[in-house]
Amino acid sequence: MNHSPELDSAERAELARLLPPPGDPELPAGRHLLLKDAFLQQISEPRVTAPRRRLALVAAPAAAVVLFAAIVAVTVHARRAQSGDEFTTSPIVAVAAGDARGASPLLERMALVVGKKPQVPVGQDEYVYIKSKVAWLVFADDDDSRPQAAGVDPQVLDEVHSREIWVPESQGDEGLIRERGETFGLSGAFPNSRYADLPTDPAVLLRQIYADTRGQGTSADGAAFDFIGEALRESLLPPQVAAALYRAAAKIPGVVLVTDSVDAAGRHGIAVARTDEFGERREWIFDATTFDYLGERSYLVRDTATGKAGTLTATTAVLERGVVPRKGDRPQ
Repeated sequence: MNHSPELDSAERAELARLLPPPGDPELPAGRHLLLKDAFLQQISEPRVTAPRRRLALVAAPAAAVVLFAAIVAVTVHARRAQSGDEFTTSPIVAVAAGDARGASPLLERMALVVGKKPQVPVGQDEYVYIKSKVAWLVFADDDDSRPQAAGVDPQVLDEVHSREIWVPESQGDEGLIRERGETFGLSGAFPNSRYADLPTDPAVLLRQIYADTRGQGTSADGAAFDFIGEALRESLLPPQVAAALYRAAAKIPGVVLVTDSVDAAGRHGIAVARTDEFGERREWIFDATTFDYLGERSYLVRDTATGKAGTLTATTAVLERGVVPRKGDRPQ
């Protein structure tokens, strides 16, 4: 049997210098929205010929797919700076002060207002249409379609771009996404009824949210906050359910009021926010007068391995919501 020659200390030091530094084993901040979007795109069958290769997933148990999506993601568009191979950096925003005492009164006022709004009915065979502007973290290396190891490759904030989604009302129906000139089917995604049928008692609702998100994310409180954010982002909620979600959010530890925030469309609003264990704050932005949901913004509140304090990690803006009879249709 042949044995590899042993390296002396100088040779080992030289090899160590040439190898890249190890990545952070923890999932970095700013990845939640990116990984969710990548997961949905990976399990969807493209309806048009994609201009770039994507990593396809075969059918697998849901837990395995989620784990895979948390470890790798497909390479998507990234922007290179004009000079050399340096990548553009994410914008820096001011880190606003959070008011812990102001969050609960604001959410109660919002619940009272939204609870009085008329309900928009969604038929069993209809679709909820949502048009938005979005920009999330993407991998900076777009030279090929190889999977990227989470937390290893550099990331930047993508360009703000249009996104349209058709969410089926009922479980089992396939939805649709149009983004960047591509169309993707949404198989197995949560239907609108996932959120529209939630309990309207805030205490019962919060217990259910904690139960449904047990084991997700890095903390129970963070997972519950993210669940409510997902319900607000791309669904059409009955007024009483929306009111219950606001009252439930007020009971989650760490939730604060931010008096001014800006969505992806440049609209200013008041925000309900929470900072996770990685130093990333996620803000739900609402119109300060009507309390209509505007969008989301996420950024770092302190210097981390992902970036400096104020680094923007996500921005969205909901421009239109409606109900249509068929996916691909737009509200009249």
